[in-house]
Amino acid sequence: MASTTTAKRFHHDLRSLADGYGVLCLIAERKASVMARHSGHGTRSVAPIPLNLGAWQLRQDIDRLVESLATAIGLRYRHMDTVSLLKGIMRYEPRLLNRPDMPAIVELTRQAVIRLDRTLNPPPETKMIGWCPACGFELRCDELELKSGYKACDRCSGEYRIKDIQRASMLRLAVGESRGTAAEISRLLQPWGIDIKSNTISHWGARGLIQPVGMDGERPVFLVWDVWQAHVRKDG
Repeated sequence: MASTTTAKRFHHDLRSLADGYGVLCLIAERKASVMARHSGHGTRSVAPIPLNLGAWQLRQDIDRLVESLATAIGLRYRHMDTVSLLKGIMRYEPRLLNRPDMPAIVELTRQAVIRLDRTLNPPPETKMIGWCPACGFELRCDELELKSGYKACDRCSGEYRIKDIQRASMLRLAVGESRGTAAEISRLLQPWGIDIKSNTISHWGARGLIQPVGMDGERPVFLVWDVWQAHVRKDG
């Protein structure tokens, strides 16, 4: 059974998730244009480009965590949004705190709150480049670290090449075939410490280094992954 201190902290963490979730969604849902890709079998939607990939990923992780907590206490959550679910879960906290896996539940909730706080109140002069492959902790770099090319995880002390972490982050977008205009992709990548000017992307397109996959009015549309690959080839 959880101690009084643990129970109070768990309640506070659930409340923090509920209070901060709405703002997180506003950040995550600021998207660039949603394009539609035509194929021989009609038109299907393609993943939009979230302007804050970290917030978008955190939102998905919190959604999954909350759904798992609701399942653990037997709460029916179909057609309920995440904030409503959190409020329902808080009514049945003792059920979670009396479970054998209580320590894991408390720790996962704590880590979600830490990530939420870092997203809503990011450390000054840092850029998020992705997540630690070993422990999943958010990796943020200042300008000196970005120039060095390496980053040590603040939690587990593992050291990684920044480009490898950025590549893993870009793969999240590649899976959904996320795309956008040169300006949209440039804005997406900048907060991740990937500085590619929109003019550079347009120049690559004009030279045939990357191929457009559609048009947004008169502006060519490129895959985010293709732009990233061209950037990596340029830098060697």
